[in-house]
Amino acid sequence: MAELIKTEHLTFEYDNGEAGRSLVLKEIDFAVQKGEFVAVLGHNGSGKSTLAKHFNAILLPTEGTVTVAGIDTKDEDRLFDIRQQVGMVFQNPDNQIVATVVEEDVAFGPENMGVEPAEIRRRVDDALRAVDMYGYREHSPHQLSGGQKQRVAIAGVIAMRPGCIVLDEPTAMLDPKGRREVLKTIHALNRDYGTTVVLITHFMDEAVSADRVVVVDNGQILTQGTPREVFSQVELLKQAGLDVPQVTELAFELRKAGIELPADILTEEECAAALTMLLEEGSDCRQ
Repeated sequence: MAELIKTEHLTFEYDNGEAGRSLVLKEIDFAVQKGEFVAVLGHNGSGKSTLAKHFNAILLPTEGTVTVAGIDTKDEDRLFDIRQQVGMVFQNPDNQIVATVVEEDVAFGPENMGVEPAEIRRRVDDALRAVDMYGYREHSPHQLSGGQKQRVAIAGVIAMRPGCIVLDEPTAMLDPKGRREVLKTIHALNRDYGTTVVLITHFMDEAVSADRVVVVDNGQILTQGTPREVFSQVELLKQAGLDVPQVTELAFELRKAGIELPADILTEEECAAALTMLLEEGSDCRQ
């Protein structure tokens, strides 16, 4: 797979005026491949959201470089091209909704890009179908649930046809039902449309089904790998102030108690199967 986003020695500082400067990101080397689903984890203040805002030039590096489809984000003349490649969805969907009718809101981005009206109509309908909100196209966004609003916000980004969507804690303000709706939509976009997804989250269970998990701590990448590789490092994640999926935590505690379970259990089904096997082995030994 080809690289879509790449950072090299990315360092970023916030200018706090008379209070001085705050170092947020330190020498980060990171890449996202086309079609990949990457989950970026970190506790509050770790730098994960600041990192995400570099992926479509909302923020620019203090030092180092960020490239999107080979374009340096510091190239002001290419900002439009960069944001056609990478779209952003933020935590609060109300901050992205600008119209009083759902389909008009989804059309806002393509209209500002100068897309022809007939093509806008096709894009809006396709985007709303992709997030399972076509039936709500004539509704007021402000009458929708939190999960539905977030799906409309995602549709607005899809209508601009970016190759990558970066979602900055999109489920943080949602109830469990809304979280499930949004996650189902994100995975369908990645699976069915080949959309590259970067999901910034602090919910461990949201990262379990990603292709790759990246853990950010104190402005640096602490560890990365497949979900199994990352979540098997329970003690390292706890030291960074992070949890692991509940079933992984259960397996970890059972191993500490002397029960021989695999270190990379991620799902309830895997845990149940491993415990069943141990019980069957114990039964065979007693016979």
